[in-house]
Amino acid sequence: MVCKLYKPYARPLVRAVHGLPISWEPIVAAVEHDDYIGNAAWSPCSKFIAIGLFTSIEIRDAATLERLHAFMHPQEVDHQWLSFSPDSRSLTHFSHSGHGITTWDLQTGGRISIVPSTPNKFLPWYSSSAYSMDGKVVAVAHSDPENHVNTVISTYNLVLGTHIYSHCVCEEHVGAPIWTHGEFLRFITVKPRSITIWEVGFASKRALAEVKSLPAPEDIGSEEFRFLPTISRLAFILRGAVLVWDAQDSKFLLNFAGGNRPRGLSFSSDGRFFACGTTVREAHLWKESGTGYILHRKFDSGIAPLLSPDGESVITSSDLQTRLWRTTDPIDPPSSVPTQPADQTEFAVAFSPDKSLITTGRLGDNIATIVDLKSGDPRLIVDAGVKICGLGVTANTVIVVGGGKIITWNLPAGDCVLDATVKIHDSVRTVVFNHPPPPPKWLHSASISPDFHHLVITRGGGKGLDIYDTSTGKHVVGTAAKDVSHPWFTQDGREVWYRRGLSQGETIIRGEGSDVIGLKSRFQWYATPSGGHLWKSLHGYEVADDGWILDSRKKRVMWLPHHWRVHQKYRIWDGRFLVLFDPRLPEPIIIELNE
Repeated sequence: MVCKLYKPYARPLVRAVHGLPISWEPIVAAVEHDDYIGNAAWSPCSKFIAIGLFTSIEIRDAATLERLHAFMHPQEVDHQWLSFSPDSRSLTHFSHSGHGITTWDLQTGGRISIVPSTPNKFLPWYSSSAYSMDGKVVAVAHSDPENHVNTVISTYNLVLGTHIYSHCVCEEHVGAPIWTHGEFLRFITVKPRSITIWEVGFASKRALAEVKSLPAPEDIGSEEFRFLPTISRLAFILRGAVLVWDAQDSKFLLNFAGGNRPRGLSFSSDGRFFACGTTVREAHLWKESGTGYILHRKFDSGIAPLLSPDGESVITSSDLQTRLWRTTDPIDPPSSVPTQPADQTEFAVAFSPDKSLITTGRLGDNIATIVDLKSGDPRLIVDAGVKICGLGVTANTVIVVGGGKIITWNLPAGDCVLDATVKIHDSVRTVVFNHPPPPPKWLHSASISPDFHHLVITRGGGKGLDIYDTSTGKHVVGTAAKDVSHPWFTQDGREVWYRRGLSQGETIIRGEGSDVIGLKSRFQWYATPSGGHLWKSLHGYEVADDGWILDSRKKRVMWLPHHWRVHQKYRIWDGRFLVLFDPRLPEPIIIELNE
């Protein structure tokens, strides 16, 4: 299928050897980033998306996620609030880090104004904002710098770059958002059995005026609120459940307890769609019906989905990607798509030295699959009976590391044997570590040296590494570190590298002599190991931001579907083979790029 679609554009030709695209999800577009800080905004016209990063703000096209502008911060910020003007022609950035309020013109890319931060005050925590009808004044809701129980509504003149006035709201629960109503600014406060709408002029210093009171549930949460002014609907979180209350008809439209802590509530402007996320990176999209909200779609990425004002699109963001979906896509994926695994751990992957075989298995699972890279067919399926933390394969054997053991099976001779499965009692050799293994509750990762003489494995909780002799199980050396994961040997077996947090590639141990593994030095994360990084091709291939695989001449080779535009830590290069995996999907895919 891939060849038929892209053969005219592919030089060299591409051959997918394992993993048909049945798991590719209908994502419209995706963009990868390393420094997302958890804030994005839709323009009122639903044509632009602003994405907040540590050092910049990116403006992207809402149809393709193509970058249109990038506005730089004066210095790194770790929290921020973004807001478009009513005509979608400017963007305002409210910094939590004391850099003030900055507004940019989207057409010219130039800066309109800067409102300096107030000195000698605690940093405010912004939660919502609204513009006056002419776009010259902006109001923002934030925590009281001196009393975080209260909420302050502050107004600023964006043309002059000055602060106008701040209104202290002495109510415990101020719901988001604040919004524009003619020449006035409005917001709500919430109490048991009551939703109160308040009003004040954008440039007025008079007291807040109560507009009206709406009925509310008696039992109401205080974790997060989202109010929809056009039809008076209130979404809130109560004891782990998501509820939507219709204040006009005094009834619940949704009461959902998903089992995972919800966060991030979002309405379309007409209330036709409602979305929320969870702490396990799931997003739920509900659609309005005659009886309330019914589940329309479920996404497996992003903790805070954000619906476009027109309700046609939704973005989900994480620390790796921002993805764009259409709310009009089919409700359910094709029946051939496997169900998502409950335990979303990463994969262990190992090639045979001659690149004829590959073995894969999910970390912490007990099943390993050996695939013939020539035919793309399974050669053997191994039920190891232990939690896998590392794999190895040669032309004749497969090795599984787990449970403080190194277990070996022989591969069937001859052609590929489909559906051939072996279990622990079929193994030909088991070597037990002589050093007490880490507690079994910890999830480990391991790597076998290219000559199969040594094994490196992480300690419990990623607190260090241990190296063993694979033939005897003897502990050779160990070292303590912090946040250690996914170690691997270089091609010459003289260095061991690992991932530490998000830095990827810091080294801590190096071989001394020809047959001794010992501690030597700590390398900087930006150094290059002998043989290169696992996620970088030695043949000059790379994956561009737009999803194309480029060859060494920067020519396009193959286009990856959006779901596989994953972070580089989910890619493994070995020769001309590229392995792509995602913890949320049931299996990796392996692509061979032929010269």
